[in-house]
Amino acid sequence: MTFSNNSNADVLIVGAGPTGLTLACELLRHGITPRIIDKALAPTDKSKAFGIHPRTLELLENMGIVGTFLNQGNACNAFDMYDCGEPLASVKFDNIESKYPFVLMLAQSDTEKILHEHLLSYGIEVERNAELNRIKQTEDGVVATIKNQYGSREDFNFKYLVGCDGAHSITRHQLNFEFKGAPYPNYWLLADCNIDWKYPTFHLSIFIHPTGVTAYFPLREDRGRLMFELENAPIDEEMALPVIDDVHRLMEERGIQHNGISEPNWLAYFKLHHRMVDKYSEGRVFLCGDAAHIHSPMGGQGMNTGMQDAYNLAWKLALVLKGKSQERLLDSYNTERHRIGKEVVGLTDTATKMATIHNPVISVIRNKMVGILSKITPVQEKIVSTLTQLEFHYKDSPIVDERWFESKEVEGYVPHGHDLKAGERFKDYSLKSVDGSSPTELYNLLSGSEHELLIFTGAEPEDMEIQELSKIVESVKEYGSLIETHLLIGSKETPDGLPEVPSTWIDTGHNMHKDFGAAKASIYLIRPDGYIAFRNQPASASDLLEYLVTIFN
Repeated sequence: MTFSNNSNADVLIVGAGPTGLTLACELLRHGITPRIIDKALAPTDKSKAFGIHPRTLELLENMGIVGTFLNQGNACNAFDMYDCGEPLASVKFDNIESKYPFVLMLAQSDTEKILHEHLLSYGIEVERNAELNRIKQTEDGVVATIKNQYGSREDFNFKYLVGCDGAHSITRHQLNFEFKGAPYPNYWLLADCNIDWKYPTFHLSIFIHPTGVTAYFPLREDRGRLMFELENAPIDEEMALPVIDDVHRLMEERGIQHNGISEPNWLAYFKLHHRMVDKYSEGRVFLCGDAAHIHSPMGGQGMNTGMQDAYNLAWKLALVLKGKSQERLLDSYNTERHRIGKEVVGLTDTATKMATIHNPVISVIRNKMVGILSKITPVQEKIVSTLTQLEFHYKDSPIVDERWFESKEVEGYVPHGHDLKAGERFKDYSLKSVDGSSPTELYNLLSGSEHELLIFTGAEPEDMEIQELSKIVESVKEYGSLIETHLLIGSKETPDGLPEVPSTWIDTGHNMHKDFGAAKASIYLIRPDGYIAFRNQPASASDLLEYLVTIFN
């Protein structure tokens, strides 16, 4: 028997793709040692999913490994559309409100390698050739039957089990969850190969043509993926695999320019599907990633959505397993991530159907609309923020809340438009120490695994407000290491009597105060996954404590 030494772990992760590896690494960062198995003999050597979006890069920064990804990947900074070879629309990523205003192109095989090395740094290895065979839930745990490489089966007890085992998930089948959806009608030809490209090198590209749409995803300057829609192609499982000559023929037929295509390492026919489960969990068993949702690769959403599923679930499992939160906290995983999954499936379904319209009259109308709308700045910004998953939020979640009363405008203080709400993500900000010697960034302060309390002084805090801020600092001490406190000064000069907080910073240019709407003394509690859990203005210790008891024991 070759099962791992951590066979008594509280969490079993089934599947060691990007989603499962992210979950394992995050649980370890939060102090929980999982067990992770995969039925494959070795990691994938295929490029598969290779677009990493800004929001995913932000979570990788929080995990401490974004630098490795940036060093190995290439930045893609625009999305172009062509109609029969002629430019139709171009959407730039320059104005993305993130320190990563691009989509990072990196083969999934490399993504898995980086995540696996990160996992090894915690002293945990993936168990290969180990397959989940059966699940039985009990009142206080899960009994999982695991089959090893020799065909032997053994039962193991876990508190929780998470299926990250892909579109053909054994975990999902064990739960008897219906995978609702359908395949798209047409087959596609996929070709990963060397390409001497005549179009902008690091732009995602879509080529519309009466015989079918073609998508191009750049991986490196000289290599990328082509996906050809094959309308009404009589393809079946008995057909021979495609060859490079098929790629050359399709490129010529559709007027897509290049100086050469060679050295394919992956050629295949396949069908696109859109499917989703009705819920992401049952009892103590959860689904993440492709086990819960699959969709068209238009926009490269799949791997990113799965990794963010894992990121959302990890901190909640950790708090419950440590006895710091009640099990009801885990119910929010389905509430928050199922809605996101549904949005992603709907978004990619709409994009795929729009791109693959073949009716000549409707095609002309679509092309005219795309050409016009893509030139409107707000439309561009909406497309990009949705594509890059920065717009997704948890404002309707049962575990986020706010008690917020807009203050009257303070003289000389003009808030920046929309102030951030509970459940939303926020961008990074520059801060400086009180003596000006140690500048930092907000994300650096939020790199731990705890909740982070941001206390804003407001523009001109009165004595009563300062006293309440001091009360807040004292009141959260009972939560110990679960909450880290940061004081952000937004006034022109440091007010007297502020509470002593080791992490005290000056909000440079008051930009954070203006974006967060903190004209008066305010508080924002940030979840471990970087979303706003609670906001409160005017700042009130009693309001904060009433919220905290809904999260912590």
